Amino acid sequence: MDKILDIVNGWLTAAVSSGTLQIKQVLLFIFIAGPLALIIWKTRGIIGFINEVKNSRLNQLQHLLDTHKLSNKVSACIKEDIKRIVSYRITGISDVASQRIILRLLLKNRELVSIEFFKKFRSFLLVEDGTLVFKKGFSFWFENSMYALFSLQFLSISILSLILSTYRHDQIPIWGHVILYSVAVIMFLFFISFGRMIPHPRELKLLKKILQDQ
Repeated sequence: MDKILDIVNGWLTAAVSSGTLQIKQVLLFIFIAGPLALIIWKTRGIIGFINEVKNSRLNQLQHLLDTHKLSNKVSACIKEDIKRIVSYRITGISDVASQRIILRLLLKNRELVSIEFFKKFRSFLLVEDGTLVFKKGFSFWFENSMYALFSLQFLSISILSLILSTYRHDQIPIWGHVILYSVAVIMFLFFISFGRMIPHPRELKLLKKILQDQ
């Protein structure tokens, strides 16, 4: 993310220095990016509310444990249900056997990987003979190729919007520039989001090492 921002900053600086991009256009871009950042921040609050609704099942189960005198067997069942829900949130995998192995690997390699690491591979991790296996077949490459394609499309739209505003600034009204810069910022954010969904070669090597050592 920092490298991408450095590239964008370098491009803006060079464009202003060469006269291709005017100061007023840079200020317009900042003026638009600010409110968009505020909207995104507010959206996080909405997402937080959605998460509260999503956590209602967990809260209900915990409330049963805290407020009712249940038998040991019933309490154990509720705790197992809570554990399954939490494990699914962490791993993104609903299979209990896979959850247990992934959680064990996360604890063992907590200094190497983050809690989100295995989510990138969740569709291609299977349990065979009690061990976790990574099935890197055609579907894996196809899925990540689609992520890369979408990511590049969003980046292209973002760049084209900036280019159109830059080289046609006299022919486009102010509201047109507002729309173009808004599209550029939104498409750039989508580019980053889809790019993060693609496993890097370093992550693939790390996954292979972790699975070999299990």
